[in-house]
Amino acid sequence: MGNLLKHLILLSLCSVLVLSFPATLLSEEEGPVTELSMIKDVDFSGLSEQQKQSILKLMNEHDCNCGCKMTIAWCRNRDSSCRRSLIFARTLIDSYREGRSYAEAEQVLEAKASTFVEAKLPDDGGAVYDIDVADDPVRGPANAAITIVEFSDFQCPYCAGVQPTLKEVLAAFPKDVRLVYKQYPLNIHPYARQAAVASLAAHAQGKFWEMHDKLFGNYTAINEENIKRWAKEIGLDMAQFEQEMLAGAYEAAVQRDMTEGASVKVMGTPSLFINGKRVRDRSFEGFKSVIQQELATLRSGSAKPAGERTAD
Repeated sequence: MGNLLKHLILLSLCSVLVLSFPATLLSEEEGPVTELSMIKDVDFSGLSEQQKQSILKLMNEHDCNCGCKMTIAWCRNRDSSCRRSLIFARTLIDSYREGRSYAEAEQVLEAKASTFVEAKLPDDGGAVYDIDVADDPVRGPANAAITIVEFSDFQCPYCAGVQPTLKEVLAAFPKDVRLVYKQYPLNIHPYARQAAVASLAAHAQGKFWEMHDKLFGNYTAINEENIKRWAKEIGLDMAQFEQEMLAGAYEAAVQRDMTEGASVKVMGTPSLFINGKRVRDRSFEGFKSVIQQELATLRSGSAKPAGERTAD
């Protein structure tokens, strides 16, 4: 009887301990995300409170298909690096901004989820691509031994995120490295192409990098009105800027960059190349390692300078 009594007491204590733990420790079912502030890196501005709550409801009702086994809302909260949950959230926001109903927005989301394909780096290790950089914006010395080519999208959070690293690389190698910017606006970003054209209109007036920094510094706020405001702030001739924007003067240039990007297997943004070789580690140390290896090879005379390479 004594042992039985001890056993019953232990069971009772275990029951009390289990009941005292938060539900999150007992189950993965945590209920819906209830606050918009919990949804990371998503801009809900310009929407009514009812629209915001409808979007939050849809994000709670639909799973992210990145493999996380969470809803879009929880994935956006727990893993801000998840590209799919970000795209799904922005798809819903764009649907409501375009005047779609709840049911229509849900259909658009489901269509996006069913066709979404994760962009992966191609298996081209060792390939050296010949990328034409003759007319593109350049940061750094024109005769630098190392050329970093960046195919990028001004509304892409990952492109915005790599900018501090690129600036750090240029500062670390002020005489040896130059950065060339290539346009690659993605159709999932509603103002990306307009921003690309605007940056080239600024380039025509010698102020590409000023516009580049404005756009990436405010990538979540890019729209037509703000693009014009930033053009004024950097001192562009607004009559020329607006005329060129209206005429689509640089649409062909954007398309040329995109066509070239496709030819070197750009499958997502940012895509970066060092002297024609695809960058896989986008950390500062990753860039530094490849640059130092490339400089050592060039100084030994066993490699051709950038620009004399051929596509693999």
